[in-house]
Amino acid sequence: MIFLAAAATLAAPAAADAVVVNRVAATVNGRPVTSAEVRAALEPTLRELLVLYPRQGPQFVAELVKAKKAVLQELIERELVLSECDSKGLIIPAKLVDDEINRRILMHFNGDRDAFLDMLRKSGQTFAEYRQNTTKEVTVQMMRSTRYERGVPPTPDEVRREYARMGSDLRDTTKDEIVFEKILIVIQNPAVTGESVDEQFKRAENLRDRIKSGELSFADAAVSYSSDGHAEKGGRWPKMKRSDLAADFAGVIFNAPVGEVIGPLADPMGFTIVRVVEKDLAPAPPLSNTDVRRQVEQSVTRTKSEARYREWIERLRAGAVIRIYI
Repeated sequence: MIFLAAAATLAAPAAADAVVVNRVAATVNGRPVTSAEVRAALEPTLRELLVLYPRQGPQFVAELVKAKKAVLQELIERELVLSECDSKGLIIPAKLVDDEINRRILMHFNGDRDAFLDMLRKSGQTFAEYRQNTTKEVTVQMMRSTRYERGVPPTPDEVRREYARMGSDLRDTTKDEIVFEKILIVIQNPAVTGESVDEQFKRAENLRDRIKSGELSFADAAVSYSSDGHAEKGGRWPKMKRSDLAADFAGVIFNAPVGEVIGPLADPMGFTIVRVVEKDLAPAPPLSNTDVRRQVEQSVTRTKSEARYREWIERLRAGAVIRIYI
């Protein structure tokens, strides 16, 4: 597997054997939301932000703060609903929880269970704790479905329109393929070169700007400046499967428009400038598939019931005692 993630190299990592303290981040009617829950929910976003913002400047901090606030509010909302669930005696089948965990591993880690378990370790959560949290989230989904999603079934036209909108999201993303060009700028030891890491990053930014302006072609820049193994080929990599790339790097480049120059991105060895040449996304599964139709119908129903659900959440919030500690 090609590893192009940034956290281990350019983030300011904790010591390898450091103990992650699991503090209380918030309480909802006395029910705790832990910092480990917040870290685990934030992890997929954090990994992509570390790739997008290698020097972790003001924009990185702003995006991280925004994401952290959103995650905490989602977890608070979850506890509000669970408070209501306590009196309902809902029993969640274990298979539903297992299916949701497997879906997340597929979506956020390209099906790499070891990478998923490594994320749990770094966030200070055990698998048992993560499974318990997932059970809570599935419980909330079932509570919402029971309370607000039993109305009139979606019409065929609504289902077709929703499938057209979300069908691609239901595909097997591990089968996505991409062709990209990459320039690798290896970080040099400042003590040897006399050039700080920030100065090296600015040099990479300058190179990106020259490519974007047309002053320098991507291929010529790769030949002249890249330390990547494909530099002599103008930086072009052969067609790669999403599952052969680190999940955070794949998330960034698959979201980039074809032809756009992005970066400098973080790389374990330094910084990379990337241009997407071609994307070949896996086909959307057919609407005739029973599971696909069920998911599309649920999405339609959830959208139609959103206003009533939000009103209910706000009533729960107004009557709750919520304390935030982070």
